[in-house]
Amino acid sequence: MFSAGGCTYLAVNTHTIATVTRGDDLAVGYASAMLGAVHGLVGDELGAYSGAEHQPSEGITVELNDSNRTAVKPGGTYVHAVGNTPPNWNLLSAVGNVVETGMVLQLITPSPYVAFPDLQNHWNEDLLASEPELVATDPQTIVYRLRPEACWNDGTPVGVEDFRYTWRVSSGHHSPACLPSTHAGYELIESVEGDHDGRTVVVTLAPGKAFPDWDAMFSYLYPAHIAARAGDLGTADGLAAAFASFDQVVPTWSAGPYQVEHIEPGVEVVLVANPNWYGRVVPSLDRVVFRVVSDPVALVDAVRHRVVHGMSTPHPTKALVDAFRDMPGVRYELSQGLIWEHLDLNTRNPFLADAGLRRAILTAVDRDEILAETVGTFHPDVKPSNSHNFYLGQPAYRDVITGTGQGSGDIAAAERLLHAAGYTIRDGRLRTPDGSAVAVLRFRHAPGDVMRRRTGELVRDQLRHIGLEVRIEPTDRPGTMVAGDYDIVAFNWIGSPLRVGPARDMWTTGGGMNFGHFSHAEVDRLIGEANETLDLVKAHELLNRADEVLSHEAYSLPLCQKPSLLVVDDRFANVRANPTNGLVIYNAQEWGLRA
Repeated sequence: MFSAGGCTYLAVNTHTIATVTRGDDLAVGYASAMLGAVHGLVGDELGAYSGAEHQPSEGITVELNDSNRTAVKPGGTYVHAVGNTPPNWNLLSAVGNVVETGMVLQLITPSPYVAFPDLQNHWNEDLLASEPELVATDPQTIVYRLRPEACWNDGTPVGVEDFRYTWRVSSGHHSPACLPSTHAGYELIESVEGDHDGRTVVVTLAPGKAFPDWDAMFSYLYPAHIAARAGDLGTADGLAAAFASFDQVVPTWSAGPYQVEHIEPGVEVVLVANPNWYGRVVPSLDRVVFRVVSDPVALVDAVRHRVVHGMSTPHPTKALVDAFRDMPGVRYELSQGLIWEHLDLNTRNPFLADAGLRRAILTAVDRDEILAETVGTFHPDVKPSNSHNFYLGQPAYRDVITGTGQGSGDIAAAERLLHAAGYTIRDGRLRTPDGSAVAVLRFRHAPGDVMRRRTGELVRDQLRHIGLEVRIEPTDRPGTMVAGDYDIVAFNWIGSPLRVGPARDMWTTGGGMNFGHFSHAEVDRLIGEANETLDLVKAHELLNRADEVLSHEAYSLPLCQKPSLLVVDDRFANVRANPTNGLVIYNAQEWGLRA
């Protein structure tokens, strides 16, 4: 989840496409696996940040934070359908930072900031006594003041040790064996100190260093006192053991409004109210259940039979949209947000390590055809995205793709690029300058993902024109992305307004979300400079310059911003679409049956 204090560039083109409530009968919905195996394959990624408040963009109002709001009564169970149960419980890790985990863990791990539906990142008034404050710029110093009531469900106060644990496992310095979803900002910190029994946390960066997304740090606080049971937090090996201990152990701890009562892997996760919850709103529901409904046909059947009460997915299909649009007794929303689909190449493949071949591949790919046969089937106004860092409508958005010819489907241009790089096509097969045939490329997607399967089919057909064979290989193996077990992949990032820190993780050498191992010294330099200035205008210009280089190197082709679908049983109130990676559950303590 991405953020930055005082940023005013959130002019993102986000709007509700449709909101419909029909009839008096009750119906249910489905929450698909927005993510699956690590960061996107078998689903998609959460960003690694949540952040501070931003000025509202044109057309975006706080009304989005109040849709479906009404008084609720005590009791009841709300069932939200998902694509899978969490494959990993460590939301701080590269492997665990996926939506299935985020849907549950964001209800038990507190964060200083929460991303709201209006695309603002708001400071957490349940956890904090006041808004975090930047008190000095050199050395950059941030102060967090925790509410005295804030505690874990075993009564241990939330405090400086929890912040310090997050810093140490995320810095890359204290324990290289820890593989976090992001190092951004954490590697610049010199100290994390506490006053007033640890309830005032003072974070100081190294002299001369700056981090514009400072208020993006410390999302998903984990309990240091639980971590310390697995290893000495003062040593590299102990930190690694503590970090790994959260991967597969179902959490009994919580500092959020809910806690885990029961899990049946692949079936459901059941949460109940945290009896030691200290927040302003006490949950009215007895239980929140995340139940697996992964088949679209079963989903529609579940809706008809009222088996679940809500669904939210950034992967709607025409069939789902058509099925829910006219369904009585449900609230239906199709909304555009901070979800963008892209096609990535894996540079660890020895053939794809050649930028000349990558340029030809992405030039042969026809984005218009892909969009027309996927998102365009239910959202005909969809437009291609042409930036890796900014959204359509943001002031910093710059088209860095069109001029490269990538995504045009221009086979003649692709052939010219290949010829210039020394490639030939003989007997229908593309051959390298030394005469070797380019190996079959694997396009990977989650089983049952109709839209990405169709994307793969189109890419296969398009690349056949330049002598490449593409084999479509579905996979449900957790860790596929982190392991780099693909050649071509389509997935999406679920972001939030800030783009500075995330760019480092996604595009620089060794970045925690750079799964295809792209590496370019100039990109590293420019993004590094962007990450060390508090001047956001300068930072955004540096990101755009880096993006021009990145795009020329043809590592990743943006496809489009995607609409999300939310369907909620009309008996339930305060459940609303949240297109950021705060997710629909950002306010789950407010959910309940209408009074």
